[in-house]
Amino acid sequence: MTNRRRFLKDITVAGAAFAAFPHVSCTTAPKYKPVRTAPMGQMDETRLRLAFVGTGLMGGQNMKIFKTLGQELTAYCDVDKKYGYDTAKRYVDDKALAFTDYREMFDKLQGKVDGVVISTPDHSHFSIAISALKYGFPIYLEKPMCHNVWQIRELTRFAAEKGLPTQMGNFVHSGEGIRTTKEWIAGGLIGKVRKVVIWTCRPLTGVNRPAMEYKQWPSEPVPPHLDWDKWLNTAEYGPYSSEIVPLNWRRVYKYGTGSLGDIGTHIIDVPMYALGLDYPSKITSRQRGGTEISVPKQDHVTYYFDKSNQGVPVELHWYSGFSKKYDSNQGRFKDYDKSFLPPLPEEFTSLGKSWKDLSTEDGMFIIGDEGVLYAPKMHLIGKPVILPKSRAALANEIAKTETRIRNGDHRLNFLDAIRGNVPQATSDFSNVAKLTEVVMLGNMSLRANEDVIWDAKKMTCVGGSAKLNSYINTPMRPGWY
Repeated sequence: MTNRRRFLKDITVAGAAFAAFPHVSCTTAPKYKPVRTAPMGQMDETRLRLAFVGTGLMGGQNMKIFKTLGQELTAYCDVDKKYGYDTAKRYVDDKALAFTDYREMFDKLQGKVDGVVISTPDHSHFSIAISALKYGFPIYLEKPMCHNVWQIRELTRFAAEKGLPTQMGNFVHSGEGIRTTKEWIAGGLIGKVRKVVIWTCRPLTGVNRPAMEYKQWPSEPVPPHLDWDKWLNTAEYGPYSSEIVPLNWRRVYKYGTGSLGDIGTHIIDVPMYALGLDYPSKITSRQRGGTEISVPKQDHVTYYFDKSNQGVPVELHWYSGFSKKYDSNQGRFKDYDKSFLPPLPEEFTSLGKSWKDLSTEDGMFIIGDEGVLYAPKMHLIGKPVILPKSRAALANEIAKTETRIRNGDHRLNFLDAIRGNVPQATSDFSNVAKLTEVVMLGNMSLRANEDVIWDAKKMTCVGGSAKLNSYINTPMRPGWY
């Protein structure tokens, strides 16, 4: 009963907060006008005022980098006055305003900041982003854009309607590697591509705790420094656990989107962009250790794309839970299933190499009829490796046709979009919505343990169970946007 009473009290408080900030539901913010002080034709370097929602791990990194870029960190908001506030205070000065409710911050700062950076858990991305757009703020939103397909479609539609600069935080999209890959494939360097193999060490390793097979997690008292109701945001009320918050929420479907949401938004971006892939028509999956509540320890998701920009079908194979140290004497992964090791192309094995020779525990092979492009790390900031090496000299003859991003800097690109230096940010929601939807479709297949036959136009899983289709648009608590 205690938790129930606390919940009802929190809902009352949330309702009062919503009433206090009526602009949250406003959709009449003026059409965006770029911030400019330099004459047209010259690069504008105006120092911008930024507000931050979520200041913990990734939020702190974003604060650090935007400060390095010389911007004014005007305000910050976090529901954890210890973890979040302590991280934020490393980067802000005494003039920066602190909040625990983004709705209050947006209301008080309307017209006083030039952009909002959102680095919160996945389940709250949609509500905070929609709220910021309603106030007329350009937004930098950490990946993935949203928690489900409906949210992605709605946020993309609303952002386009508002005409505001937006950027998803998949910074591979501003790098040299993704553009070089597209140019090399278009230039015929490796022939026609019919298969892509991608792998990641997540969720076995990473910044968070290793994946766990949750059927339920233990309920603990909420720490006094954490506003649990605000952390839950639109999610159905549930118990707090230190096993989930602040760092392990990504492993739980209710709040996170697993390895696909975390790393897939980086790596899958490369073949989708380079090969001009549309929505997949079918998704299949197998897994070890997943439940309806928690993500698998290892999985293999296969996406079937009917046609690429080369006019041929493409299979994209995603493997998570990969480790080069699966047979470690420490027994860290003693139940490791080798059937989830990604297949290695002949161009790689002919060099006498195996899985332990992969340069990192995240990467990709783009396999063509005449060669392979090997991305040796997650973000592919540099150029991919050409296999066989005898084809490397041919790359020098391929023209650069893709527009490069200033300094290859994703966050600077967002600032340039606000200033009007570029017509649109490189990961504007209109450019990355399809990528994010592909990621979510893989999670839907894993969570329901079903194949997905995707009708993108009708936004439905053809012949899928009611459970599978329910993941397209999960219920949200009202009052948060």
